[in-house]
Amino acid sequence: MSTDSNLVQFATAAAWLPGRVAVWPRRRWLLAAGALLASATVRAQERRVLTLGIVPYLTARRLAELYEPLRAFLERELGRPVALETAPSYVAYHARCAAGHYDVIATSPGLGRIAEQEQSYVPLARPLTDLEPLLVVPNDSPLHGVQELRGKVIATSDPLATLTLAARRFLSEAGLPPGSAVTVRAMGTHANSLAALLHGEAVAAIISVTGLKQMGADWADRVRVLARVPPTPPLLYMAHRQLGDETVTRLQRNLMHFGNESPQGRDMMGRLGHNGLRAIAPADLAALDPIAADLRRLLAAL
Repeated sequence: MSTDSNLVQFATAAAWLPGRVAVWPRRRWLLAAGALLASATVRAQERRVLTLGIVPYLTARRLAELYEPLRAFLERELGRPVALETAPSYVAYHARCAAGHYDVIATSPGLGRIAEQEQSYVPLARPLTDLEPLLVVPNDSPLHGVQELRGKVIATSDPLATLTLAARRFLSEAGLPPGSAVTVRAMGTHANSLAALLHGEAVAAIISVTGLKQMGADWADRVRVLARVPPTPPLLYMAHRQLGDETVTRLQRNLMHFGNESPQGRDMMGRLGHNGLRAIAPADLAALDPIAADLRRLLAAL
């Protein structure tokens, strides 16, 4: 029976007991009805499936394979069902974070800084390894220097990805500003980006050291590194304040144990190339401010 139906029956029983008229004064009725509604709301929240949102840098299938141990850990830790989700694009992912759709996120560094500053997400942990963007070319490519990219197409996953923004800055500083000297073309995921590279639709691709590892040897063995882009803080694990301070504090403590000591967590960190977890320092977040500023400009243009 719905909550509204319960409230109607509750009011009817209180007001029309045999031989009595208006047994409950209006104030007491409102208090009791409010308590019943609050109780129903709490029960609904306790039944609600929590959501782990992964930024869409790989295909949904591959993300599910890689992050299933984290989903299972959160389910055990929180004592509630946890669903793993991603989004069709970084823009859609950002919008869902802004709406508080995800309870816990594994997000790109730039979007994570915005989530911390504007979207009520609290830092939990970060990988031990930094994000190291790469410019890669096919093994048989004749290119051997960054300057040879002038006038060419470079593939990437998403225009809002931190590695894309870092590579754009790197290219601009090398005298190859995207949009004039080179074309940076977004392909949706790392798999699409590398496929475009290997099919001749681009002469180079932007990916990270960890992204290449997560793609698997079939992909990694077919490309070589043309240039290394200066590293940035990596993917960030965060929780929404709607979980409550006690839950967030517990996650901050126990997620570190999961990633560094539990067999499932250590195996997951190894497959991701993250090598373990540590706390997110204020300096990590501050280092992302230039990337976050670029992101805000791009989002405003969209």
